[in-house]
Amino acid sequence: MTVKKDNQFSVDVCLFDLDGTIVSTTVAAESAWRMLCAKEGVDPEELFKFSHGVRTSEVLAKFFPNIDNTDNKMTRELELSMANNFLDTVSLIPGAKDLLLTLDKDTARQGAKFNERKWAIVTSGSPDLAFSWFKTILKEVGKPDVFITAFDVTKGKPDPEGYAKAKKLLCERLQYESASATSVVFEDAPAGIKAGKAMGAITVGITSTYDLQTLIDAGADYVVKDLTQVKVLKNIEGDQITLEIENPLNQ
Repeated sequence: MTVKKDNQFSVDVCLFDLDGTIVSTTVAAESAWRMLCAKEGVDPEELFKFSHGVRTSEVLAKFFPNIDNTDNKMTRELELSMANNFLDTVSLIPGAKDLLLTLDKDTARQGAKFNERKWAIVTSGSPDLAFSWFKTILKEVGKPDVFITAFDVTKGKPDPEGYAKAKKLLCERLQYESASATSVVFEDAPAGIKAGKAMGAITVGITSTYDLQTLIDAGADYVVKDLTQVKVLKNIEGDQITLEIENPLNQ
């Protein structure tokens, strides 16, 4: 059961999008897409109305139907160019690293680390790109065991498949009953907010990519500028995580 009080709530697991939610990659992604659009004669502004939070393979199919993406070869090429050619534009969303590290610690045992993490990543990116961030700017955090990428689902966001799969896997590791377990989804894109809502999660939108009203319209329960506004109040092994959203933008 999810208990909400003012701007505080308790959940069993936390689920995070990656690009735009933990890692600020908007400039890198748009730069790579602009290069391809210029080459293929596609209007990048029309593409950006659709692309954020959506799997690269779906964007390619919609805007570049003549490009061969067999075995996701173009998906990999495009996404790796973001990491390799535009790394200098990539940074962490403020508060992201501290929040993830705090979620690994037991507040009842002086910050002792849990044996199993209570959080997972659900990204529309390929594993090549997504895993790379945990070898560079998120090296201190380390890649979580439950990590759902575009290649792990048959339907991308706004379908809830990815988040539902991550929740199920986390609950198995934590020995929770998945059907009754509660969750919160952190997202920067409307597609992801809708996916979280479709799964029955509390949703927190981050205005790193879209504005406040767009995230509200998508169904976000809370909207924040960044993750410095998310605080862990209680986090005990075998029990729920109590979070507080400080000064949400939508209240």
